[in-house]
Amino acid sequence: MPMSNNPKQKKNKSSAKQSEKGFSLIEAVVAIMIITIGLIGTAAAITYALEFGAISRNVGNAKLLIVSTVEEIESLRNTRRLDFKQIANVGAVDNNGTPNTFNGFSGGYKEISINPGPDGVNGTDDDLRSAGADTTYGTGDDFDDPSLIRSGYVREITITNLNPTLKKVEIKVRYFGSGGKIGELRGVSYINDDARASPDKFPRGKSDEVKN
Repeated sequence: MPMSNNPKQKKNKSSAKQSEKGFSLIEAVVAIMIITIGLIGTAAAITYALEFGAISRNVGNAKLLIVSTVEEIESLRNTRRLDFKQIANVGAVDNNGTPNTFNGFSGGYKEISINPGPDGVNGTDDDLRSAGADTTYGTGDDFDDPSLIRSGYVREITITNLNPTLKKVEIKVRYFGSGGKIGELRGVSYINDDARASPDKFPRGKSDEVKN
């Protein structure tokens, strides 16, 4: 049988043998590197999305805390649970001639409790107070219960007298994010000495500033 010395046929046979060998080690390493880079990018995108979602949730909750605090203070005035002159921080409350004694809203940043405490007012020094086993405040088994703390947030309430019939209410809420980051939201409202007995005529404080 005649032997073929055609160089093209030899080259084709050699190429076929190389293709049958599959990927070389270098090709496999390059493919792995490309896949790894793609996975790293995907992981970074997922991490950013989760962090952004947490920040958005914290900001939303902080806004709700500010609004609910302002509304509660307005309600205390409107329902006359507190006289207008009693709406103040600790040390500045005027309890003269009032039916109830109020110690005032706490100064500085304080933990936020899910319970208003024995005075029934959120944002005061007794918010974490528990009535104990007998469920009665003012007895010997009362204690401060840390399980009442709403974790992740602290609040500061500042009441400023602008004139005898107008007060500025400033609420600041700090929230804690990932990596030790701390954000702060601030809301300002104004209330006057104009309480109403009818709920449908309650005057609302003017919220003029909410900023991050």
